[in-house]
Amino acid sequence: MPPKKGSLLSGSISIHAAPVQQKEKPTLPTDVKPLTQEALEDYWKQTADTLGLAELMSGATVRLGEKTGVFEIDAQNTWFHDDFKQHKYDVLGQMRALSGMPMLDCKVIPKFVESEELTYSPDKKYNAMLERNRDLMALRRLFPNIDY
Repeated sequence: MPPKKGSLLSGSISIHAAPVQQKEKPTLPTDVKPLTQEALEDYWKQTADTLGLAELMSGATVRLGEKTGVFEIDAQNTWFHDDFKQHKYDVLGQMRALSGMPMLDCKVIPKFVESEELTYSPDKKYNAMLERNRDLMALRRLFPNIDY
């Protein structure tokens, strides 16, 4: 049954929608070179010079990690381990820009060994001091009442 004149449905209705344009998929950079040990060391040195952290970063050794895109930093002392935390994201940002790898990450590996403090008996202490300086024996003969 045709619609009555003057009704809202009297005009023609089109159910054809305009074609939907598909968005282009983002492309990943294809000119990224694989990270080598030599390139990693070069980026490390450049970053140290650029950020003015040569003194801090020269006390550490960098090497490629087992996972792709992750490098390891061998911390030789607790000072580096603690101080690097403050500069980690600046260093990573600079190294990501230099390498063209936005997902580059690092892991700090402590290589320092904390020594235990040993207590020595007075005889062991005297013998250890005597090994370093034989003149201590002559001093002990001069002053026999002094406890070493």
